[in-house]
Amino acid sequence: MVRLIRKKKKIKKYMDPQVNIPSAKTLSQAAKLSITISKPICFYFYLESCKDNIKICANDSDKIIFKSMDEHTSSISNIYKVENEYLIVTENTIYIISSNTKVAKMPEELSYN
Repeated sequence: MVRLIRKKKKIKKYMDPQVNIPSAKTLSQAAKLSITISKPICFYFYLESCKDNIKICANDSDKIIFKSMDEHTSSISNIYKVENEYLIVTENTIYIISSNTKVAKMPEELSYN
């Protein structure tokens, strides 16, 4: 038998009331999409997108979520807008980011062609 242990005090320690989270509708749509296409949901870029620290970079044929030369996604296959967020589908993952994320030119150092 598995026994669940609740440690509310530790959870509260890490919860910041000022942290933005995606809307309930966005989370619901992301879950439906994840189940439908069998890909996990990732929030890795979410907070950084709220702070304008990432971009959607594009060239003639590809788009990626870009934070730095070491932190970026594989090519984007679909983008869905739900309320104030984007659901971005890549080869392996569904990312949720702010819809205020800017679009920029792909850095030339990245070889996406």
